[in-house]
Amino acid sequence: MCCLGGKRNVKEHKSLNRHKYKFTDKSQSVRGIVSTVFAVLAIIVFCVAVFQSYMARGDGGREIGLLGLCTLFLSGVGLYFGVNSFKEEEIFFLFSWIGTIMSAVMLVGMGLVFLIGL
Repeated sequence: MCCLGGKRNVKEHKSLNRHKYKFTDKSQSVRGIVSTVFAVLAIIVFCVAVFQSYMARGDGGREIGLLGLCTLFLSGVGLYFGVNSFKEEEIFFLFSWIGTIMSAVMLVGMGLVFLIGL
């Protein structure tokens, strides 16, 4: 490892620094976590609505429509929190991305379901 009197050459020094860990004070975004929770709730409510509609053989009525509106509302709130979570500083954005993408997909999907139903 060392050459000529205990001094390290530049390549060895760079390769040793590559495996060091850098500790940080960053944490997960609270708004991102809230966004992810709302997105998961929207998916659960959507699955319940699909199951109820299946059990009613497609004749669900107002209850299914109300569950669909609840899904639309939950995904809209999740998208709002997800987009606003990117404004925070010194945080990790993992849950922000997950919540925003899931909420956006659910919002667009439910919007298409309502447009098809018109």
